[in-house]
Amino acid sequence: MKPRAKLHWFDVLWNIALYLLAAVMLFPFFWLLTTSLKPAQYILAVPPQIIPTVITWDNYAQVFQKANVLLLYFNTLRFALVSTACIVLTSSIAGYVFAKYKFPCKNILFVLMISTMMVPFQSYMIPLFLMMVRLHAVDTYIGLQLPYLIQAMGTFFMRQNFESFPDVYMEAARIEGASEFTIMRRISLPNLQSAMGGLAIFVFASTWDNLIWPLIITNTSKNYVWQLGLAVFQQRYTVDYGQFTAAAMVVVAPVIIFFIIFRTRIMSGITLTGIK
Repeated sequence: MKPRAKLHWFDVLWNIALYLLAAVMLFPFFWLLTTSLKPAQYILAVPPQIIPTVITWDNYAQVFQKANVLLLYFNTLRFALVSTACIVLTSSIAGYVFAKYKFPCKNILFVLMISTMMVPFQSYMIPLFLMMVRLHAVDTYIGLQLPYLIQAMGTFFMRQNFESFPDVYMEAARIEGASEFTIMRRISLPNLQSAMGGLAIFVFASTWDNLIWPLIITNTSKNYVWQLGLAVFQQRYTVDYGQFTAAAMVVVAPVIIFFIIFRTRIMSGITLTGIK
């Protein structure tokens, strides 16, 4: 009976530790929410008020007055959704080819592709910008979107999943006379929907939160995404924290909702990657 008692208390302590860790990680989001609901005189009060005694929605009203919220949402959603669809499609095809076919220099090409993951974006953003200048794509949607049609990480992600997919299903389909495209479309990809869903969520979240490339390539507010739209609420020397946190909540809310709805798909996608 003693081992069972020890195991029971260990589980209780472990769960308590996990809940405390979750509370610590969620506290910044809670602070962001409460700050966005505080009047200006209470935001920097000492001692700080964790739970506001006075709640105001004026900060959110100012967000909708100062920024073109619908245009920012449209630009950001278009950028994130097109990036997600293209990267999931190209990564699935490339990952399938690298995992299931043999061709000359396959391993060398794969290593070269993976090596690009170690190159920080800051090291090639200037050449990339100069390329967009030559294409006359500066301050256009095309210039914003072009660098986010393929992704080495996505290819690696899908290749790891296709490696675990049994070849016997593909061989059986070939015996039945199915073409390679039919095998990929009707057999391989449908069995890896969880991995594709996990990749889609990661790509969507990263592009939604992207700041550096939109900051470089766009000049006018008509092409701004939400991360640039936050600059509207930041002055040169001071910051209106109430309006800024309200705008930040408007930005992050869709991602949080997206995560809550598809959190099981995220976890299953992580489990299936084969990355240890």
